[in-house]
Parts: sequence; C-alpha cells; structure tokens
Amino acid sequence: MIRIRRPKAPDFLIDPQGLWVKEIEKAKVHYSVANPASFKFEMYNDTRLKDELKKVFLKCAYCESTYGAVYDGDVEHFRPKGKVNEKNPQTPGYYWLANDWDNLFLSCQHCNQRRKHVLVGETELEGHGKLDQFPIHPETHRAARAEDDLKKEERARLLINPCKDKPEVHFQYEKENAVMVPLTKKGETSLKVFVLQRPFLVHERKKRMLKLFQQMAIAKHLLEEYNADQGNVAKRKAFEMAMDVVMEFTKDTEDYAGMSRYFVREFLKENGLV
Repeated sequence: MIRIRRPKAPDFLIDPQGLWVKEIEKAKVHYSVANPASFKFEMYNDTRLKDELKKVFLKCAYCESTYGAVYDGDVEHFRPKGKVNEKNPQTPGYYWLANDWDNLFLSCQHCNQRRKHVLVGETELEGHGKLDQFPIHPETHRAARAEDDLKKEERARLLINPCKDKPEVHFQYEKENAVMVPLTKKGETSLKVFVLQRPFLVHERKKRMLKLFQQMAIAKHLLEEYNADQGNVAKRKAFEMAMDVVMEFTKDTEDYAGMSRYFVREFLKENGLV
C-alpha cells in the first residue's frame, strides 16, 4: 500500500443540482424516520464517476495489484454506505458519504468483496474481504448521522486510508516470501480487513520482490566496482543506470511499490547511499 494523492472532486459530483447531491438529499430524508428500510444507492455506479476514479487509482488502492487488463475495479466506499458490521444495529451505515469524493476508492474484488481464502500461515478456508467492515476504537467515537463530526471518529479509525495516511509507517516486509508485517494496530487491522495475506497476492508480491532483489544485486556489484575505481566514468555510469532500474520499482504506477520502497530504503542505507 502506498500514499495516493487525490485531486479535487469532479464538478458533477458536488453540483448542488446534480444527481449525486440529490441522491444524498433523498437518502437523508429516507433515514430521518425510525427503522427505515435500506436505501438503494445507484449513482456511485455511474460510468462518469468510475472514469474519474480510474484516473486516480491506476491499481487497487489497498493491495496495489493491477486490475485493468481483466477487470476495471470495484467502486469501494471506505466508510460503508448501507451498513457497518461492527455497528449494532448495523443499519444505517454512512449513508451521507455514499457519494462523497473522499470516501470513494477503486479496489480489486478480493480486497473489497467477501470471498473464501486460506490465508498465509492459516489452514482454514474462511470468508475474508472488507465489504461492510469499518472498525474503530473505541466504538463510542463512531459517527452515526450526517450531523456528527467525523474528526473524533478519525482519531479512532483502525483502517489505513491511503489518501490520508502514510502506509509505510504501518508495515514492513520479510525477505523470504514478501509477507507483510504490521508495525501498528492500524496496520494489523488493515492487513486483516483488506486480506493482504491472501496466497495469490503474496505469491505475486514475492515474484516482484525477487526481481527487485536481482536488480539490486546487479547495482551493488557495479557500486563495488566503481568504489574500487572512482575515477572511472564508465563504471559510474553503469552503476547509475542500474540504480535507475532499481528506482523504477518504486514508482507510483508500479505494482507493489510500497513493498519495493521498503526494500530499496534498506538497500540505500546498507550501502551508504543516503
């Protein structure tokens, strides 16, 4: 997971006369009565909104897997719109944020939907995926209606928001299988809710990690050659070119850039390059 810069909301989403704002107004009226049925949200499925999200989220916002070649991603509500698993009663959810730009992400199906997985280090086939989860602690800080201030809840939030938080603070990676290791409670909870230890994902991260390690080994060898002959311009150029390839792994657009950045930071420190 990496930090993602979110641009300002598209005009159509915040237009007071637009369909997205009007839908939220209807939802607020709907939930103003006691024990209402679930409200049917539709505008988040509009292709105009998804097209805007695709410009921001070039890969899954949570696991960093590319989905474009076979699937164009799920529109994911960070704070669930219909119900919240941890809330009792579960309905309603954060209905007033259903069309809020800051609450909308694009993710892969495995992170967003509930599916059966045998996670790395476990033996039981169980359902995992974010879906309607939004854990906070303490529960008393949860916002329950549009009038509530989210600032208090934000301090209690246990899921990483990649558009607000620095994911690198919450995770590190082990070198054998690219398994993510949480460093904080927020990292631990996000690892579980977003199912970031599902086997195929770990396998793909490992493949990427091994390619990175191979390139860093080349760069280290060229660095040693240059250090032994620092007047040699050709050797310096060869090392710089190798490092350019290493740094390609850390670009925002690359799969699993968060993992690559972690290992590249370690490489730079170990070789006196920072």
